[in-house]
Amino acid sequence: MKLEFKHYRKNQTQEMRAYVPGEDLTGISVGAQDTPEEGGMIARNPKNHADQWYVAKQFFAENYEPATQARFCDYKGELVERDGKMVCPACGNS
Repeated sequence: MKLEFKHYRKNQTQEMRAYVPGEDLTGISVGAQDTPEEGGMIARNPKNHADQWYVAKQFFAENYEPATQARFCDYKGELVERDGKMVCPACGNS
């Protein structure tokens, strides 16, 4: 049986902070293939702040951008926070 991967786009923002070189990563999931380095990020589940994981520098650079401007409609202004999520004030998408 062949397992097929498909492409999916996230429809929400992701809470992240910069990894601090040398910090204690106890309680933060780090993949066996990853070596934490400056430029990497620590992500967390917004509904469970104890659920945290390391995001590699290159993966972060290739796949994330700051969630400061709407990309869902013609609105070109800043996003606003509603119920803990950053959303477009024009269309309400996060």
